[in-house]
Amino acid sequence: MTTNYLQMMIDSLKKKKGILIRIIELNEEQNQILSEETLNGDAFDDNMKAKGSCIDELDLLDEGFQSLYDRIKEELAGNKTKYSSEIAAMKQLIKEVTELGAKIEVQEAHNKVKVEAMFRRERQEHREAKRSASMAKSYYQNMSKLSNEPQFMDTKQ
Repeated sequence: MTTNYLQMMIDSLKKKKGILIRIIELNEEQNQILSEETLNGDAFDDNMKAKGSCIDELDLLDEGFQSLYDRIKEELAGNKTKYSSEIAAMKQLIKEVTELGAKIEVQEAHNKVKVEAMFRRERQEHREAKRSASMAKSYYQNMSKLSNEPQFMDTKQ
């Protein structure tokens, strides 16, 4: 029974590795979207939704892995040599998963900087457009108050 649980844990780690690789691909895609001059909002939203579903899958895998580990923790502690090949396989997968997680963190930090710069640029453009509209409105209001009568009188006699 423990061997089956160990194999399920190994399979879970393999799935987690695949999902993390998918997240890396999505981060690279997000980087390309953010590198474009004009933001494609639909592509950005689709990318974020895909990453969200990947994260949900990771959460489920982590919960299942922890549940299985809790069931066999004592058996593993008592018989490390009996399950040494499975433990070694899990250690290797955990190392790979950790490396992928670190790569994802770096990508996320890089993309966060790009998103913040994009929002700053959008806010600045919005402020400038708002200021221009306000100035145009003020100009037209002032011009409408002026009468069509001459503004200067000739006082020479």
